[in-house]
Amino acid sequence: MKKLILAAGLIVIAVGCKDDKPSVSEATNTVEIEFSKQGELEFLNAEGQPFKKIDIEIADTPNKRARGLMDRSSMDENDGMLFIFDDDEVRKHTFYMKDTRIPLDIMYFGKDSTLINIARNAQPGADTEQSGGTVAAAKEDSKFVVEINGGLADKWGIEEGVTKISWNRD
Repeated sequence: MKKLILAAGLIVIAVGCKDDKPSVSEATNTVEIEFSKQGELEFLNAEGQPFKKIDIEIADTPNKRARGLMDRSSMDENDGMLFIFDDDEVRKHTFYMKDTRIPLDIMYFGKDSTLINIARNAQPGADTEQSGGTVAAAKEDSKFVVEINGGLADKWGIEEGVTKISWNRD
């Protein structure tokens, strides 16, 4: 009788310990980050007049700049990200698109907010065999970088050496 009770107890314990959760290999670990408006940015023409306004997230710390637009499967047309570098960090910046899922226009701006150059329609992994590629660097020292959906810089008429930016925080 004791053996029967012991056997029944072991069966109850074994059934109770069964894990119904999927294993790590079965689980989908896709992270998705939502856009969070932190300000607005205007693109200005040669006369200093705004011709396009977008909502922006602001990446103004090393951690935020490193994270950038990673883990985004989409971004609305009128959204973007503004990267702000401290004065001691102004240099020819290069961006790496690790875990970035969408093509981007990456625009480098100088201290005076004038557009230096654009890495147009940068594709994740385009320049390497690994996931996430390094894209064209700034041609000169840049203080600000703006990322928008790939192809929009041309669509909106953003011009290197002409277009400037003006922005504010919410």
